[in-house]
Amino acid sequence: MNDSKKIAVGRAILAAACITLGVILMVHPGFTGIVICRSAGALALAFGAARVFSALRQQDVMGWVRLDMVVGILLLGFGMFALVQPEAILSILPIVLGIYLLVECLSKTRRAITLKKMGYVRWWSVLVMGILAGALGALLIQRRLKCSDVWLVKHIGENPYL
Repeated sequence: MNDSKKIAVGRAILAAACITLGVILMVHPGFTGIVICRSAGALALAFGAARVFSALRQQDVMGWVRLDMVVGILLLGFGMFALVQPEAILSILPIVLGIYLLVECLSKTRRAITLKKMGYVRWWSVLVMGILAGALGALLIQRRLKCSDVWLVKHIGENPYL
């Protein structure tokens, strides 16, 4: 089998895996989200423990060990939080993703302007993708904030002590 056929088979397998994961995410979104958060938490715990252990064993050279220690402790904290409260991670995820998409919108818009100055014929396609990323990011943030307002009103309304 030549290289192009191997690449085609690899892409077909990857596409089938992505479709399968997409179907699983659509059928069981809550359960899948919690599994992903807990898996990320377990990985963060493992990497954090490795960084802390590594930092404790090394000599401090120009402050790098302290940085490794801080990153390790932050990873340990995130890992524990993600394992204990995956719902909290899932609740802020749309806002984080929305902010990322807004930053990506700015980056793509700047790239489109640069491409236009360079004489690239299809500079507008990069601009359109940037605008779409920005619209999706704004929508994610706006919808998430609207949902959190409903959640806040519902839970404050249920609490007789507030």
